[in-house]
Amino acid sequence: MFLAASLLALTACDKQANTYPALLPTAQVLAEPVLPTHSTDAITSPESVDTQAKARADALRDRAQALKKPVIDAETRARMQKNQ
Repeated sequence: MFLAASLLALTACDKQANTYPALLPTAQVLAEPVLPTHSTDAITSPESVDTQAKARADALRDRAQALKKPVIDAETRARMQKNQ
């Protein structure tokens, strides 16, 4: 019994014990979610939000496609291979 109490006391003094998140009250956990204020745009004009999201997705796809190009251009690569 003394050993169990000693181990419990030692674990309570752990320096990393404060890294655990704080517990929330049950009422807060079970409460209905509150929508952020910027969500009214999505409710009032969903087409606008869809258009913006599609435009952003297209821009990200274009950026990803540009990243697929070679990092070293052909002229520099030829010069590097020539110097080997």
